[in-house]
Amino acid sequence: MRLPDGARSRALLIGTAANRHLDPVPAAGNNVASLRRALALHAGLDGCETLTDPEDLSVVGAAVERAAAEAEDLLLVYFSGHGLVDDAGMLHLALPQTSRELLPWSGIPFALLHKAVQTSRAEAKVIILDSCFSGIATQVLADRESLILGQIRVSGHVTLTSSPANSVSYAFEDETHTAFTQALLDVFEHGSAAAGGLLTLDDIFLELDRLAVERDLPRPQKCVTHTADKLALAANRHRPAEPVGAPPPETVAPQPDPIEPESHVPAGELISAEEVRDVRFRVVHLVEGYDEDEVDAFLDRVVLALLEPAAGPQRLGADDVRTAEFTTTRMRDGYEMEDVDAFLDRVEAEFERRQAIAVRGDRG
Repeated sequence: MRLPDGARSRALLIGTAANRHLDPVPAAGNNVASLRRALALHAGLDGCETLTDPEDLSVVGAAVERAAAEAEDLLLVYFSGHGLVDDAGMLHLALPQTSRELLPWSGIPFALLHKAVQTSRAEAKVIILDSCFSGIATQVLADRESLILGQIRVSGHVTLTSSPANSVSYAFEDETHTAFTQALLDVFEHGSAAAGGLLTLDDIFLELDRLAVERDLPRPQKCVTHTADKLALAANRHRPAEPVGAPPPETVAPQPDPIEPESHVPAGELISAEEVRDVRFRVVHLVEGYDEDEVDAFLDRVVLALLEPAAGPQRLGADDVRTAEFTTTRMRDGYEMEDVDAFLDRVEAEFERRQAIAVRGDRG
């Protein structure tokens, strides 16, 4: 099992927040921006295009066709906004100019999106539909007669939806994101206790379903063919709760001996993705420390890289670790700089080991 190849994968995130003829969906724009950050941070998907309030169908069509044509490993398409159904029962995704009266002419016919995804050469294809909006407290996307989540099965693909066909999807007035996308972001950020080191689409769906029950929200739905939902999408950031009264974990591990020249490479890894994910640094205040968010974000990238096979292409190298820089803090909490530096020395050594393995492989 592996994570998507960021260089060969594409994601397209579409959100319609401003509507001329329907209620506004302010959370849709926030959904798109936050999900883009989450996919880059936790899934390594840097080839992520966003469209917020696209003016017309041609703009969306060009972006969908471009992503479908460029994706070789993973193609992911996400939509947040109104979902409406025409008289023939066909699903349409709303654009800013979409109206009920001219629905067939003003929205995104799901059939077109379905076809573009289905014909892509990408090895894995994922569609995520979040049909919620924020208005006054606990409002729903559309009238009950407009709620439909059919027409979403794509051969060999996975489709996740925010609610079943006979239910509504929720958003809350003062919340930044819709309920479903907030849960999705929470899964990326906090992981799942029931999953392994990588989160598959099935793991993500099961965690979304658990959160829906816990938060009294509509149950999400999944359409899948073959074993596409076994695709790993992100590193699992779940950290078991520490027992009450347990002693604090070690914050600084001893540094390894310097790495010998590439002809002498240790057989085993010097540090694991799990160690990086679970490390705890001392926190300092009123003295110089490293910005916690910047360090955490960099270590998330390290985790993704360490989950890849040592002998394959690497997302990071020893130079990336050696030259990493973080903002220093003094008036707010920060990580103890010596702790972080010592830990990153171990990380750097592991990537040096991996680079040596790659050199030996190239030489046969």
